[in-house]
Amino acid sequence: MTVFGSRKKSTADNLSHGKIETLIGEGTQIKGTFQSSGVVRVDGFLEGSIEHDGDLIVGPKGRIQATIKARNLATAGEIHGDVEVAEKLELLPGAHLKGDVRCGHLVIHEGARFHGRSLMSVTDSAEPPQPARSPGD
Repeated sequence: MTVFGSRKKSTADNLSHGKIETLIGEGTQIKGTFQSSGVVRVDGFLEGSIEHDGDLIVGPKGRIQATIKARNLATAGEIHGDVEVAEKLELLPGAHLKGDVRCGHLVIHEGARFHGRSLMSVTDSAEPPQPARSPGD
């Protein structure tokens, strides 16, 4: 037991809350434009551009040399290229990302490497907090 309760190990193997719908296995190489949705896991090699409307997982042996647009991205592998993630980008231990990043939330775990610039996006739909009203207002 840890001092602060149970601690869940965060790895590329337990990232997805949904079922992996597409697997790009180790030894597979894809070059060009990759468009998909749902949950995709990459353990092989992708080169070109990725337009993904869903969760993209890059395993420890996965390598991507591409511009990436995705809803969520979690990586324990290697990415070279600019990345735009609408919600959460998570760099797990062993991950290496070289490129500029634009995302809603950025999490960099100990042991991950990031070389580039980051810009945190704020959605337009978020309303600023309103001051508290005193009784009688």
